[in-house]
Amino acid sequence: MSALMSYAAGAGDAFAFAQLGGVFTANMTGSLVLAGLTAQPAYGDLVTGAATALAAFLLAVYAASLATPVRPDGQRRAIRRVLWSVVGLNAALLAAIAASSGNGSGSGPGPGSALRLGLLAVSAAAMGAQTAAAKRYERSSGVTTTFVTGTLTSLAQDAADGSGKHAPIRVVVVVMLVLGSLTASGAMTLDLRLGPAVAAVATAVAALVFPSDQADDVGPDGDRLA
Repeated sequence: MSALMSYAAGAGDAFAFAQLGGVFTANMTGSLVLAGLTAQPAYGDLVTGAATALAAFLLAVYAASLATPVRPDGQRRAIRRVLWSVVGLNAALLAAIAASSGNGSGSGPGPGSALRLGLLAVSAAAMGAQTAAAKRYERSSGVTTTFVTGTLTSLAQDAADGSGKHAPIRVVVVVMLVLGSLTASGAMTLDLRLGPAVAAVATAVAALVFPSDQADDVGPDGDRLA
């Protein structure tokens, strides 16, 4: 599930950066750094976009965290509902970009437009909600689907400590992020609508294959037993 979420995050970021004014909607660290580059052209638009994405991301993380209880009982049903809400947000994003770009072969909305900010907010909300859901599910492994620097740090630290317990999933998540970005970038050369479509499909597959609540048992160290 986390691998698919990471793939979707890569696709979402590729779409947002390429078509929504050079702002990330999954990687908040990247957007905040970009907002500090005052020499950038149209700096005001860049800061406005980064602030919009950050606010939407945090609100979605908060809402999705409230919707997915920490206790194991019923958690997977709640996570699945959040994933389907992410699919809905990506579908709305796809519909909006399709309406704004006609046949899908044009460029994205203008840098200062209200449409661009709206699309950034929807994309960032989708990324925030899926990040919260994945973090609930992968609470013991140090894996997140958008904060890859943290995943890489955990991987390197555990290697230094002689532990490879969670190394496979961490490596897969990082690789899938890059593959999602590559897929969306290539797809958008054919049609702009394929950018958010890649993210939507990946999230939908994750929701469909997500384990049932019967597998919610966890061990004393917080690791899932199934």
